[in-house]
Amino acid sequence: MAKDLTEGSVLLTILSTSWPMVVAFALQSAFNIVDAYFVGKISADALAAVSVSFPVVFLIISLATGLGVGSTSLIARCFGAKNYVKAGEVAEHALVLAFVLSIFFMVGGIASTGFLFSLMGVTEVVNDLALDYIHIILLGSPIFFLAMVGNSIIRGEGEMKFPMYGMGAAAILNIILDPICIFTLGWGVKGAAIATIAARAFGMLIIFAYFFMDKTWLKIKLHKFSFNLEYVKGIFSVGVPSSISNLSMSIGMFLLTIIVAGFGTEALAAFGIGFRLDSLAILPALGVSISVVSLVGQNVGAGQFKRAEEMTYKAGLLATACMAILGLFFIIFSKQIIMLFNNDPLVVSYGSSFLRIVPLSYFFIGVSIVISGAFLGSGHALPSLALTIIRVIIFNIPLAYIFSRTMGIQGIWYGILFSSLIAFIVAVAWFRRGSWKTQKKHLH
Repeated sequence: MAKDLTEGSVLLTILSTSWPMVVAFALQSAFNIVDAYFVGKISADALAAVSVSFPVVFLIISLATGLGVGSTSLIARCFGAKNYVKAGEVAEHALVLAFVLSIFFMVGGIASTGFLFSLMGVTEVVNDLALDYIHIILLGSPIFFLAMVGNSIIRGEGEMKFPMYGMGAAAILNIILDPICIFTLGWGVKGAAIATIAARAFGMLIIFAYFFMDKTWLKIKLHKFSFNLEYVKGIFSVGVPSSISNLSMSIGMFLLTIIVAGFGTEALAAFGIGFRLDSLAILPALGVSISVVSLVGQNVGAGQFKRAEEMTYKAGLLATACMAILGLFFIIFSKQIIMLFNNDPLVVSYGSSFLRIVPLSYFFIGVSIVISGAFLGSGHALPSLALTIIRVIIFNIPLAYIFSRTMGIQGIWYGILFSSLIAFIVAVAWFRRGSWKTQKKHLH
């Protein structure tokens, strides 16, 4: 049911909108965790292949998420201003853009992944397995884009539970299909990709069913679609910087993977496990951050800037507390956790060192992630983009490379830790300046 987020208790509103998103992202992360678990049972080469492919998968998700965030932000601000007709028209444009952009990405991705993987310097076996996996994923790009943008549209009107249902159903189906496609049918790494696409297609159908229900305030009428450049500008004003931000993270992942690859196939396998677990730990912050886009968007649209600011700080503390608890678990049981995925001594050694160092960043990074969401919700996406570039490009990659020269693979993990700390300090200082407290013209 669509919800007005400009009224009621601040803390209760944060909790009621955040928990479905935290659960949804946790279920979504199950895609990567489950794939890593079952693929790891094939061989270290197979696990390394999926790890090599992950920057491209992350890029698909990043671009789709960027477009989705732009849609959520503008739709939420329209709802805050009580302009429901415009919100529906924005949603129509978001879906059309998602489909068109996904086709371009699919074609470009299939044409370029062979070259990208060769740059990483992996073995021929890993390269061939990676191409088998990623080409199937790329063919499903339209499903990724439409499902994620559909989710974002629904969140823009304040409904958080239904996206959780769709993402949850897809994750459960993926868990069922993975062993069947990988082992029972004997498709190996290709089977993991097929299972993922099939599950996401199922989730997409559930999400689209929402638009035909009476619960939504949105009225999407694609058969009466009329192109409006102002709506595209409104979506892109947040979506493009958000996508570039996500693209920079994907580039960072690509460069980080190259640095890790210098330590061997076992290091790549360990990094693949560690990064997926790290992605799981960040989910509370991401879930809260996504809800903050809607929370801040509706309140900025209604001119309630003080309420939006209070929501951001309280949401940041909530996200950090959740991450810190999971971080302690990773640190204490690092070796045992890695051994669940792979028993190779080097994989366990490299992976457990990742889980002892990187989770230290969880004690402060949640705040900066939520602040980025607040910038996006207010329609001011450039600060969010700048924060990502500062963390990933300016500090993470250089520090990881420099530290790895003297400290070995652990230096890469320390580079991630210190870049996160710097981003936290900059994010808090920037948000306190208050430059986000202005309306954007696309709202009117």
